[in-house]
Amino acid sequence: MSRAELPPPRCLRPSGLPINCYSHRNLRDWGAGVGAERRDHRGRLGPRPRPAESRACAVTLADRSTSAWWESVGWGRLVASLAQHLRLRKHWNRSSPCAAEKRHLAALAPLKDVHLGLAPPSRGAARLALLSGHYLYYHYGCDGLDDRGWGCGYRTLQTLCSWPEGQSTGVPGLVAMQAALEDMGDKPPGFRGSQSWIGCVEASLCLAHFGGPQGRLCHVPRGAGLQGELERLYSHFTSGGGPVMVGGDADAQSKALLGVCLGPGTEAYVLILDPHYWGTPKHPSELQAARRVGWQEVSTAFDPNSFYNLCLTRPNSDKNQHTLD
Repeated sequence: MSRAELPPPRCLRPSGLPINCYSHRNLRDWGAGVGAERRDHRGRLGPRPRPAESRACAVTLADRSTSAWWESVGWGRLVASLAQHLRLRKHWNRSSPCAAEKRHLAALAPLKDVHLGLAPPSRGAARLALLSGHYLYYHYGCDGLDDRGWGCGYRTLQTLCSWPEGQSTGVPGLVAMQAALEDMGDKPPGFRGSQSWIGCVEASLCLAHFGGPQGRLCHVPRGAGLQGELERLYSHFTSGGGPVMVGGDADAQSKALLGVCLGPGTEAYVLILDPHYWGTPKHPSELQAARRVGWQEVSTAFDPNSFYNLCLTRPNSDKNQHTLD
């Protein structure tokens, strides 16, 4: 197929450089010596008119030498055009939903004391106890790392580390926690940087390693047995205790307890903080509406066939070491 029989140029992109750019008008404008021919109104190829000042430096396709090529193409305009194209591509990449979402997640600071404003679960006479101090709510992706499906234990541990001041200072990242567990010999080499889960036992080790609040472990063989631990939890919260991490085997979703409400009668509720939230909450009401923090009945909040470990936090001023009851 001769040049005269080539199909007319097409641009398949709404903007930017064309896909089939062998004879595109944009390439014709890059240099004085490029694309010296064009089609007339009848589709025939003919010489392109040039400004008078550019004709002197024009080089024909037949006798174009290497030096004349470099002098006549007009590389300044070519490089500028390519640079603009690359800037647009970089802008498109930064503006992709995933990158923008991660950027917003990392920019927002964790919310503080997100349970405030919740109404008590019982209207009658009841004994209600909440944690003392302040905490930050850590959840999936809150620092820009996509840990959905495996990071709930780490996020709950970060919430525990932020107590009782409610500050992010001293709260370790997920990789730092994994490195600490690997260095102390609790996890094998290669655990660092993995997507392996952690539970209450690892949380208590990390609390001691990073100098956070003291963590005391409690094992409950079956979820139904948590009914018998309600008085212990009530005493924990009324005596100045902090958030309680909870995790099991059949129910492997880590969460934190922020309070208990006992009564009237046999009614019993726990205030649960759930780290399984993905997004950028700007106000605690968003989390409360999404049921990521709220009161739940003990009989429905836990799996009766799953065992549970609890990690009860107290201020670090208590010098007692964490023990397993």
